[in-house]
Amino acid sequence: MSAPRTLILVTSHPGQLSCSELARKATAGERPRKDYVELASALGADVVDEDYLTVRATSLARSIARGVSRPAGQAIEGFLRGGRYDHICAWSDRIGLQLAFLHKLARRSRDLVLISSWLSATKPAFMLRELRVHTHLRAIISYSSQQNRIAATRLGVPARKLHLALQPVDERFWRPEITESARVICSVGVSGRDYETLFDAVRGLDLEVRVAVGGGELPARLLEQRLERAGLPPNARMEHHRPVELRRLYSSARFVVVPLEDMEYDAGVTTLAEAMSMGKAVIVTRTRGQIDLIQDGTQGIYVPPKDPRALRAAIEHLIADPAEAERMGRAGRALVEQRLTLSGYVAGLAKIVRGEATAGSMEARGMPISP
Repeated sequence: MSAPRTLILVTSHPGQLSCSELARKATAGERPRKDYVELASALGADVVDEDYLTVRATSLARSIARGVSRPAGQAIEGFLRGGRYDHICAWSDRIGLQLAFLHKLARRSRDLVLISSWLSATKPAFMLRELRVHTHLRAIISYSSQQNRIAATRLGVPARKLHLALQPVDERFWRPEITESARVICSVGVSGRDYETLFDAVRGLDLEVRVAVGGGELPARLLEQRLERAGLPPNARMEHHRPVELRRLYSSARFVVVPLEDMEYDAGVTTLAEAMSMGKAVIVTRTRGQIDLIQDGTQGIYVPPKDPRALRAAIEHLIADPAEAERMGRAGRALVEQRLTLSGYVAGLAKIVRGEATAGSMEARGMPISP
């Protein structure tokens, strides 16, 4: 008997590296391992990415990807080709919810799992609450316990379908390195960031603030323009880094600051996981959505939203007490090794996609969840 076949649909974009190229670069140490590439390898799955859309997709899917949107084209491809597979895994709200809606309209039952980032956003919430597309999703996997609670209480998703999988990190790539001590702190990322509060907090402090806002993508450019209009303090600068360069930036910093807008989803979670994996203490805004990864005073410090005085006090505290920052950094690395490894995450996802995991849990990682 042949092994079950799986189709994975992931967000695509122009210039996206193929799975084989992502794997090659990870093996060469040029970038961290990619989560969906690792899952595809574990399941022997086909991946609908930019390379697939260009080379293998049906003509209808390609036309819709060009004329409407890539997610719509990928959803059509999943709908047309899904019957060839035992399991379908959509690694995007925009793709997975559209595909579930198509299945519902066609009264077609297929084994579909969604890996979600922001269920309570306007469009996903409408599709779940009003269109009830969750009837054609076997499972929804979220990085955020808050998003799972909202899905169960506000959006009408049965709790038995909800699984929590905390943000993983490639602990082999993002690893502690010994560097010369400097009065440098860093912040990384674009989505949901409140750098204005960070800049107010560090203005006049005797330290260097380095902010990595990504590459040339539109959200990063818009954020950079916004911050330039607001005015950077003399001790802060914005940067763009490839993964290896970003690892050096983390290494050079005393600790990492993640200033956030108060949102319902877990903005900043990737940066937090990377920073802790690098053995760095973190200062992070305590938002409604960012509640799962750290314990206040153990791996880092929580500060209130829009409070530059509290953020400045936390920064001054860790600058004045490097031993405390190092202790928190060690605790963060220990948490990563215990609960956030990429291999453990992929093993847990594979069980859910194959239908082998208990509802509401990531058994492979020992984290039972009650949404």
